[in-house]
Amino acid sequence: MLNLRKKLEKLKKQIKFSVFLCFGVLALNNIVSANEFWLLTETEYKFLEVENSIDEKLNYSFNTGPKISLISPNIIEKVDTPVNIFIKFENNPNGIRPNMDTLIVKMKGLITLDITKRVKKYIEGYELNIKEAKIPKGRHKILITIMDVDNNYSERLITFTVS
Repeated sequence: MLNLRKKLEKLKKQIKFSVFLCFGVLALNNIVSANEFWLLTETEYKFLEVENSIDEKLNYSFNTGPKISLISPNIIEKVDTPVNIFIKFENNPNGIRPNMDTLIVKMKGLITLDITKRVKKYIEGYELNIKEAKIPKGRHKILITIMDVDNNYSERLITFTVS
């Protein structure tokens, strides 16, 4: 029994160190790439394990709130990096305008990474316009959620592949 406790304590220390190391690598990676805009770094992409995640519908939308219109990238074709991401948020069918303060942007995979703070500076009126975002090669899923000023909710999952 005592031996089992020692093993569990050792395992807990290893897990804590691994988590600490992961976050340290992420922080260092963000400092090193401070001069470029990385929508998602290689390290973050590896943590998401998009290829191993449960396959959801490739693209879907749920709209009772603002209309989420993807202008770019073209999700039918593979895209090159850097990629331009341009999304318009339009009034819902009843004419109620989007509340841009409720915008949430997440990268989906085996885990979900909230990148809302990264992309806030690219909001222009009712548009999200990210020019030349560096993103690793592979399949990417971006989940966009937003509400209108009457709290009607919309979400859209956008899936594309970077070659």
